Amino acid sequence: MKKYPTKRAGLWAVLSCLFCAGTVLASPCKDTPDPPPLLFAGSLSFPQAVYSSPYTIRIPFTWVGRLAAVTARIDTIEGIFFFDTGAERLLLNERYFTGDSRLEGISQYGVTGGSHSVFSKEIDTLRWENLYLPNVTAHVLDLSHIEAKRNVQVVGIIGYDVFKEYEVLLDYPLRQIVLSKLDERGKRLDPKAFPDALFDSLDFVLAKHGIVVQGSVEGKILNFNLDTGAEINLLDRNVSKKVLKQFKVLKRVNLSGAGQQTLEVLAGTLAEVVCGKQRNNPMNTLLTSTDQLKTIFGTKIDGVLGFEFLRPRRTIINYKLQKLYFLKLIIP
Repeated sequence: MKKYPTKRAGLWAVLSCLFCAGTVLASPCKDTPDPPPLLFAGSLSFPQAVYSSPYTIRIPFTWVGRLAAVTARIDTIEGIFFFDTGAERLLLNERYFTGDSRLEGISQYGVTGGSHSVFSKEIDTLRWENLYLPNVTAHVLDLSHIEAKRNVQVVGIIGYDVFKEYEVLLDYPLRQIVLSKLDERGKRLDPKAFPDALFDSLDFVLAKHGIVVQGSVEGKILNFNLDTGAEINLLDRNVSKKVLKQFKVLKRVNLSGAGQQTLEVLAGTLAEVVCGKQRNNPMNTLLTSTDQLKTIFGTKIDGVLGFEFLRPRRTIINYKLQKLYFLKLIIP
């Protein structure tokens, strides 16, 4: 089996090249009384995961820069995959995979405005920890800008279509991702998946595959895309002057994105961001255009909330109910 070594390094970029995968089966735990199989999108497996029930799996992750990286296996290739709510489907690095056919009319886009050709590939087996996902259709594209920035070999990106049938816990403080299977109504099949107490919730709109939450700055309502693939928050440069007054400019930086394009943007901090009852300290933010995100998601996007927002929180995503839940923090 081919393995690609992991190196921890930083990435000052937001990946917004997003595209879907099919339905997958994960084998049930041993010694459990014939539960229905877990459904996933693709032939993907996760060698380090632990089942806590036939319907729930806990997957440890490490940080590569500010991106959550898990170990997964596609066919005979094992290595680093990023867990990205901003990606529509399973994405594979063209460095390690050859696409079966070019997807006409579909390109890889980023917030910098670059584009790149995308190819389709049928995957025999995708393994992520103890999850086994057969017969996935993935997109093959250029991820070299991420590898160059982070000095790490990236096999792929795990996107929305792989985990949309699950309630997803992004437990940043404990460095784990928990997937718990949902029924057709969006109710967990494992009621004990998350024993810790909830203390808040927030509605969101599912715009295609993107999570869009409403927030406010100085009383001005803004639409934010919640994206685990964003190492730093984004704010659209065309927001109102009242919002911009809360943006403190620190310096100019180059933002790297899809298609190996770079764009000079303003870096600073944004204060007074409120989402429901969730208040935030000033968060590191880039001031740029979100036009490409508006094109991708088909709705108005005023900014992106990524690592800066998620870092102090234990966040649960339920795509079927279009709800975010927040668990109480664990105090040692």
